[in-house]
Amino acid sequence: MYTGIILHILNKAAFVIGSYAMHFFLGRYLSEAQYGMVGTIITIINFEYIFFTDGVRQGMSRSISSLRYDEKHLIRVGLGFQLALIAVFFAGTCFGAPLIAGMLGDMDMVPYIRGVAFLLPFTGIYSLALGILNGHKDFKAEAGIGMIYPVLKLSVIPFVMFVFHDAVFGMEAGFLFAGVLIMVISVIQVLKKRSAFYTFSEKIKVREYVLVAMNYLLLFCVSTVIMNLDTLILKSVSGNNTLVGYYTGVASFAKIPYFLLTAFYTVALPLITRHYEAGEIREASEEIGSLLDLILALILPAVTVISAAAGHVLALFYKPSYRAGGNALSLLIFGTSFLGMALVFAMILSAASRKKIIAWISAGMLVLEIIFCPMLTSVLSLTGTALATFVTAGAGMLVSAYFTASVYGNFWQKKHTQVLLMNLAAYALFFVLFRYLQFANFFILVAVCGVCYLPVAAVNIWRTGLRLPGRSPRDGK
Repeated sequence: MYTGIILHILNKAAFVIGSYAMHFFLGRYLSEAQYGMVGTIITIINFEYIFFTDGVRQGMSRSISSLRYDEKHLIRVGLGFQLALIAVFFAGTCFGAPLIAGMLGDMDMVPYIRGVAFLLPFTGIYSLALGILNGHKDFKAEAGIGMIYPVLKLSVIPFVMFVFHDAVFGMEAGFLFAGVLIMVISVIQVLKKRSAFYTFSEKIKVREYVLVAMNYLLLFCVSTVIMNLDTLILKSVSGNNTLVGYYTGVASFAKIPYFLLTAFYTVALPLITRHYEAGEIREASEEIGSLLDLILALILPAVTVISAAAGHVLALFYKPSYRAGGNALSLLIFGTSFLGMALVFAMILSAASRKKIIAWISAGMLVLEIIFCPMLTSVLSLTGTALATFVTAGAGMLVSAYFTASVYGNFWQKKHTQVLLMNLAAYALFFVLFRYLQFANFFILVAVCGVCYLPVAAVNIWRTGLRLPGRSPRDGK
């Protein structure tokens, strides 16, 4: 499992680096208002992508990992379901563009929204292929493809600078270029594994597969709505593209821990599923404890440092005017971390087939976000938008952790509480420190943040007694 996690962390690190290189260019090259328009379309793309990415991907992985169904038949069923989803959303996006633009209060966005529809087929097939590779625990191929994709998306830069006068169309052309190539690469990798496809007498029923996929789809749909609805609500409530531009910068940094945490549940799902199917509850619980140690030791310090330095991060990465989003970033980066942890726990619950619990948690978070986000945005602007996600995701994390403990046993230990308290103290220290420091450029800030991160991470590793998760004979990795 540890090898898989390292590979997927490298995958997510490549994704983060590629995304920030793109946003660094867009945020500096475009005006705040133009960046806000691009950010709104990227938010719509992210929202639509979720119906073809993690939900279906994890559903396919879960079905393959159960070692019950004939895989060739399973893939045909999954492909049919994926193509049906693509057709529905292609039509909805293309013909419903005026309605979506009207809801956002900006009819100039109609052609841009229609352009999103043409990105969907390629991303859908790519994601299904990754689910097949994940089900076989071919983490090397899966993570390798994931590292290529963000590099391909950097084609946005030449498309915006040299090909299109309209920045939004240039961005969409870059996404389309990346989507076509990554689909071809991922399909080739799946075809190479045809000889390793599992052959069983039982064939999955279409209804059963749809229920599994929809269960994951609901969860990931809610998580994506929470991470992207805030931007759209800010656009609708304020009608100010400049504010949306600031918040796009905030959201791009706040998603760092969420992307890194996806590496944990991506690897954990097939492994814990097999432990649970074999009745090895104690072993599954030990793996959960190892995951928690890794997350607290390595991810939490990064969140602590970035939150404390939020104003400097935005001002130096983009422009000084982006410092207006400092308080929002301080809150939102914790909010997306809570959301990532809620997903980790939900994936662990899914290994035990706790579909109803996951559905209720997902629905509850969605209701909270819909209630709090417009209300707090109208009162506190950017900061209120971030606070809504902080509250919603925090509640989802706590509830999902409670149900995980009820299924697998208590995995929270005294050392975990101590690590949280130590990081809280470190946050208070860094918060004061960064209020007095001034930085000449972004790279000096990164160096200082690294100096702050390392001792906190070292103490966390020491206190958790971090161990490398063991390899089960079933794992094969």
